Amino acid sequence: MRARVLHFSAIARATAFALVAIAMIAAALHFHAQSSRVGIQRTKAATAGDPLASELKRCQLIAQDAKDDPACEAAWAQNRRRFFTYAPSPGHATQPTTSGR
Repeated sequence: MRARVLHFSAIARATAFALVAIAMIAAALHFHAQSSRVGIQRTKAATAGDPLASELKRCQLIAQDAKDDPACEAAWAQNRRRFFTYAPSPGHATQPTTSGR
């Protein structure tokens, strides 16, 4: 018996696998690019109005040199105080409690 030269089912299966792999790679690249753009926009918006956030971002960018920078140490200390201290929001009004009659 003579062997067939072209196995159409094998070629179709290999083509399907290749198309699925290409689609997965394209989706991964698309979502990676989209998430990086959103992250950059959030970082710029967050640091624009908060001077402490912009100082912390500067300290993050200088990496190892930040440990010797007194401004960075002060910014991190302020950040810790802000994080660990309870401060009610400005619009939050406390109502005095009244005892029963």
